[in-house]
Amino acid sequence: MRHLGKSFLRGLAAVLPVAVTLYLVYVLAVGAERLIGGMLKLVVPAGVYWPGMGLALALVAITAIGVVVRLPWMALLMRLADAVMRRIPLVKVVYSTVRDFTDFVTRMREHGDVGRPVRVRLWGEVEAIGLITDSEPRLGPADGAGERALVYLPMSYQIGGYTLSLPKDRLEPLEMSMEEALRYVVTAGIQKGKGPDRKDG
Repeated sequence: MRHLGKSFLRGLAAVLPVAVTLYLVYVLAVGAERLIGGMLKLVVPAGVYWPGMGLALALVAITAIGVVVRLPWMALLMRLADAVMRRIPLVKVVYSTVRDFTDFVTRMREHGDVGRPVRVRLWGEVEAIGLITDSEPRLGPADGAGERALVYLPMSYQIGGYTLSLPKDRLEPLEMSMEEALRYVVTAGIQKGKGPDRKDG
């Protein structure tokens, strides 16, 4: 029975991540198709509409919005909408969380340092793995000496962590992707695969 239990857990560990990922992708795709496709059916003749047009239009619309929000006059409108959403009770909690995450991902793509995994020397021989969230923070050292960076230290097996302002000379880049670093830390190093190797140079 013990061997059967272990085999079941190994099978579950292999199947569950794939199944959950595919399910979430399916839910998002079907949701976009139903929402946008339902609106398309109201304006497009039945013979012209084909399954998948709603999803395709949603992708095109999101891309177009990404282009439009870069226009100068849209910045004021976006700030106004952001201020309104952050003042609505309950809604502001969900909105702020999602907005902050998307802003972080966007900055990570546009700025090379943002999201970079680093080894952090805390004290003595104690080290931690973190992610740079701001390589040029407005919050500088009290004495004005040395360059600093904001580093997010995720917590193992928990949703949360700490953001520290640290001198850059205590940070050492790691040859890991952001996904690898998060997976390594969140699983407390139990996740098999690439570990935090030191970066030469």
